[in-house]
Amino acid sequence: MLENIKTIIEVAIRQQNLLRDEPIDLSRAEDSTLYGDDGTVDSLSLVSIIIDIEQQIRDQFGVEVHLADTFNLPQSATPFSTFGALSEYVMGRLSTALKIRELDATRNPEHAEAIRFDNNAESGNFLRG
Repeated sequence: MLENIKTIIEVAIRQQNLLRDEPIDLSRAEDSTLYGDDGTVDSLSLVSIIIDIEQQIRDQFGVEVHLADTFNLPQSATPFSTFGALSEYVMGRLSTALKIRELDATRNPEHAEAIRFDNNAESGNFLRG
């Protein structure tokens, strides 16, 4: 799943690059600097990238993640500083959202049925179960 997350992030960054004069350099892979003192991503570009990532996660995994909400992170944490840090951060948020959905499904099977139905709506698969 981590490789899928990395692909989602890379696609979001490459989409943002289409709008920039100077593309975001991903040549250092995990260590590619994104946001912060040494980063090339400004706050507006970061917001666009985050929105794209959240949308792709919603489309591919059927869960909501809120990446801009860093309230519970220590002040020293910088989840947007590098490609690797962002990947790990997104993976953690996604894992938590998937666990919550699974826990909710075990507590409320009717709700889980509705989630399955909603998640299959775009693909045209309306079979329950």
